[in-house]
Amino acid sequence: MTIRLLPSQVADAIAAGEVVERPASVVKELIENSLDAGARRVSVEVRGAGRTLIRVSDDGAGIPPQQLSLAFRRHATSKLSRVEDLEAISSLGFRGEALASIAAVSELEARSNGARIRLKAGEVLEEGVAMPVPGTVIEVRDLFSNTPARLRFLKSPATETAACLKIAQGLAMLYPEVRFEVLVEGRIALRSPGRGGLRATATAVLGEAVSDELLDVEADGVRGLASQPSLSRGSRDGILLGVNRRPVASRALGFAVEECYQGALERGRYPVVVLDLSLPPSEVDVNVHPTKREVRFRADGAVFAALQRALRSALAGSRPYQLRPLPAASPLPALRSPVLHEAPAQLYQAPSQPAAAEGSPMRPLGQVLAGYLVAEGPDGVVLVDQHAAHERVLYNRFLARLRGGAAPSQPLLLPETIELEPAQAAAATDHRDSLRALGFELEDFGPGSVRLLEGPVETPPGRLLEALEQLLSTLAQSSANTWAEQAAASLACHSAVRFGDVLDPAEQRRLLTELESAENSVTCPHGRPTRLVLDWQELKRHFRRNY
Repeated sequence: MTIRLLPSQVADAIAAGEVVERPASVVKELIENSLDAGARRVSVEVRGAGRTLIRVSDDGAGIPPQQLSLAFRRHATSKLSRVEDLEAISSLGFRGEALASIAAVSELEARSNGARIRLKAGEVLEEGVAMPVPGTVIEVRDLFSNTPARLRFLKSPATETAACLKIAQGLAMLYPEVRFEVLVEGRIALRSPGRGGLRATATAVLGEAVSDELLDVEADGVRGLASQPSLSRGSRDGILLGVNRRPVASRALGFAVEECYQGALERGRYPVVVLDLSLPPSEVDVNVHPTKREVRFRADGAVFAALQRALRSALAGSRPYQLRPLPAASPLPALRSPVLHEAPAQLYQAPSQPAAAEGSPMRPLGQVLAGYLVAEGPDGVVLVDQHAAHERVLYNRFLARLRGGAAPSQPLLLPETIELEPAQAAAATDHRDSLRALGFELEDFGPGSVRLLEGPVETPPGRLLEALEQLLSTLAQSSANTWAEQAAASLACHSAVRFGDVLDPAEQRRLLTELESAENSVTCPHGRPTRLVLDWQELKRHFRRNY
């Protein structure tokens, strides 16, 4: 096999794949260039989910006219010149790859300080003069038009748009002194005040209801905002971490944050934090990956400890918050007994009428530990995990609705407004019909917000918001092949009776009947067993009964 050098156009397209993974990558690189240029105002416009147009304009220092074409050559940068400079990088960009990579997979036009250039697939089409206005304007059109393989891996337009918006939101909160404006399809999706106040910027990005629940964090070089335990999300999307105002993805730092909330948040719930760590540039290695999202620390333990000290100090001053189950209306609403729900859980509760459940071979005998049903079956004594059993029943029901069934819903007395992460908002748009099939009726209520009008009758009213939030997070992260199963499992988990819910005899009978008629009833959707059978013969042998 002959070895040969790749043509420059092919090599550039391959290199671009590491830097420009999706439209949001373009937004990130262009905004970072604006910030490195000292911009105080950054405007972003996105059309066609970033494939049709991404325009980023700023009032920064711009590019010298005679160097505009050089800026689009690979490894051309103004931010470092020696190997030693890599030991103390203070700018967001430094590799000299972003502009060349973007130009390699799009049609691009740039205007800066009176100069203008137009490129397509990395080739210069035109150079000339432009109006001598301060700053830089870069327009990227027809993204990935020359790399169709990349197009096939993009997600839905709503998801890609949400990813673009999330990039801008994160940088706006790390640079609160810069005024950001983001237009999506001509409509304002974000407008930050740009007056230097992080809380005011957080209000513009996250909404006033969320901002009011955030605590100030400032100690040990860590600065930002963190939610009180009373505010949490169903995914990690609310965690924004920066190092020297560079957004980073660090498992170690994320774990440090989550560990501070251990015992204060329920399992599967995550805080909302915006934290930036100020470190000497020589203590951080940002030259790990072309996207510059991953970082390494010279002293991991010290950074980890400083973050936790600052966050725990802020949380120590938060108002007391006691974990308790959300008020739970029964998924078997007509049968809920108020008296039983107010009573403490007992070790054993005998039914008042031990008659066999109609249509079920299992005869309920009672409930133990407020979590297991005891029944008599044809093969022995049966112990049923009430949560796992109800999960299986509801999972089958919800999955059937997603495949074409009709969903009864319950209108809310007062509609609830929910602030969503960009990925959740995209999922709400992409899966609106599926959400309706499950019983959720939503209406848009401004950028990043929806109003919940109705919810599934099976979901307790006190858990509707929690269930919807987690469902949207699940949909945002699921694949095209598994989203229905994952959505049904998520909603079933949040709707099913829980440990600690005392069921009266009628509810016990109904759950056993539904479990017996359910497909795949031996396990819950997550694979846990729903029941344990103590065989009659085994019981006789154990008690030495030979009759």
